[in-house]
Amino acid sequence: MKFTMVGRLSECLLIAYRTPSESVEHLVPAPLQLVTRDRWAFWNIVACRIEKMRPRGTPRLFGMSYHHVAYRLYVRAKCASGEVIDGLYFVRSDADNFLVSEMGNLASDFRFHTSTITHFEDTGRLTFEVRNSDADARLCVNIEQAPVIARDSCFASMKEAAQFLKYRPLGLSCRDGWLRVAEVFRDESEWKEALVTIEEARWSFFDTMSQNEAFLELATRVEPIDYRWRLGRRERLA
Repeated sequence: MKFTMVGRLSECLLIAYRTPSESVEHLVPAPLQLVTRDRWAFWNIVACRIEKMRPRGTPRLFGMSYHHVAYRLYVRAKCASGEVIDGLYFVRSDADNFLVSEMGNLASDFRFHTSTITHFEDTGRLTFEVRNSDADARLCVNIEQAPVIARDSCFASMKEAAQFLKYRPLGLSCRDGWLRVAEVFRDESEWKEALVTIEEARWSFFDTMSQNEAFLELATRVEPIDYRWRLGRRERLA
């Protein structure tokens, strides 16, 4: 059964890291496959604020607002139909709303944990902080300064990195021979990202995952946008 939630992404940062593929391949269940470039696989971390999320058709008054920080790996799956689907595999999510965490774990494979999350903006900087004994985090970005490509990047330019690491609006997981797909729908003409510079990033979750060779590739800020999340799509895996 499919069902749809609606809400608004009022604040959103997307951060991509490269990491040796052998360091994360054990995190992705077969037959999902890592999306790689040379020896690298890629993390996509989202730090966002979601306003008034609710079942479609429900008055906005009854929506739930919360912060969400999630650690996803770029993956792809081949369906029995021959279709190849690229998306993100959720390794962990943190949310600062207990009900969202509980309902999210029942309805999705996003692996929610209830945490304390705050975000604030001041003098051209945006900061997110997560408090959880398993996954403390602090992210501070300069939203007025565009970054330059790292000298040791696996991409030739920031443009090439942005094209390869473009956000994939599908959450993928698998169970009993079926691909489970969480779909995001949005007005693509309203989807606007701007490059930002990371001034501080500490992810204790990376330490627990032995991600000591995870290197920053790209960070962007997304302008506020209305979202629809549809859960329940299934495809037979090859």
